[in-house]
Amino acid sequence: MITALVSKKGGVGKTTTCVNLAAALAGIGKKVLVVDLDSQASASLSLGVPRERLAPSIADVLLHDMPVGEAIRPTRTGGLDILPASSDLTSFDVVMASRSGKELLLGSRLRPAASFYDFILVDCPSSLSLLPINALVAADNFVLPVVPQYLALEGVRNLLPTTQRLYERFGKRTDLLGIVLTIVDYRTRTNRHNIDLIREQFGNAVYAIEIRTNIRLAEAPAEGMTIFEYDSHCAGAKAYRLLAAETLIRASQLRRNSAARAEAV
Repeated sequence: MITALVSKKGGVGKTTTCVNLAAALAGIGKKVLVVDLDSQASASLSLGVPRERLAPSIADVLLHDMPVGEAIRPTRTGGLDILPASSDLTSFDVVMASRSGKELLLGSRLRPAASFYDFILVDCPSSLSLLPINALVAADNFVLPVVPQYLALEGVRNLLPTTQRLYERFGKRTDLLGIVLTIVDYRTRTNRHNIDLIREQFGNAVYAIEIRTNIRLAEAPAEGMTIFEYDSHCAGAKAYRLLAAETLIRASQLRRNSAARAEAV
């Protein structure tokens, strides 16, 4: 199953969620691949890949036709692999501008690896440029990390119709796996109000599990560690274990829904 983590807004805990959800899934026996599509390579660095060893990267796979297996490498977490990013991704939109079928490139490149993993999590740059669009077209579903702020809520409202337009264009359905509330702080009345708004508007699309503000989650990436390597007993680690459990439930439900749609056709 390929899941894209997308957001038009930075600073919403998207990479933190991608890395630690992947590690939590690996911790319960799933085989997981993280695909880093952000030229800043934050997911790669967070999983312990030094900046000087980012190559070969997803840029080589997309831009230079390198077989995907040659760029994938293991992490220190058993069952979790990384396909790192590099700064070469900054040229992707320009290089691909005149190519036909450019939105389908990531999906075709990942296809040989898909059967080896239970989950492929794609960490997208914070935009709706060509790379996130590639991820959404390639993915079976997507996750929206959202901070409980008014402008973030507006971002969700603006982003959701994009997947419908992609479906109309490519005939490829990409379901919403869920909206994850991140950097949650119940000490502020504004946060509590916005959480209520998000849950009221999007209902069951919002994960029950919330990722609350936790200093250990902020510290772990600087050490090139997942939260489970850095402090496996902290509140942030517990939250991501619960998020992984809920993800399995949601993924199972999406599979049942997809099977029911297929039978109805």
